[in-house]
Amino acid sequence: MPHHSGSRAAGASPIPAGSWVEIQQVILRAGERAPNVPADTAEVDFVARIRGFLIASASLGDDATVRTLVGREVTGVLTVVNPRNPADYGDPVPELLELGSRARQALDALEPR
Repeated sequence: MPHHSGSRAAGASPIPAGSWVEIQQVILRAGERAPNVPADTAEVDFVARIRGFLIASASLGDDATVRTLVGREVTGVLTVVNPRNPADYGDPVPELLELGSRARQALDALEPR
């Protein structure tokens, strides 16, 4: 079963390493939220959604580690393959996602004159 843009359904086949994905990481559990937040907010976890390239193949719902566009490695629960931009700029373009890191590598390879 192919993983389509924004796919959230659990799949049998693992998503390959290097895929653009989104993970979720719980920052604060519901009971750890600040006492002054509204009651309905205090009842839910505070969750970060982090996008990056999957370091090792994993299935949706598994713990997975990604490398973000700025090079950070972050671990969380794999939730989405090819996530769309929330401002709806359309589907991600893999070639453009990789372009920044390739440019950084090329610049790092240059020796100072």
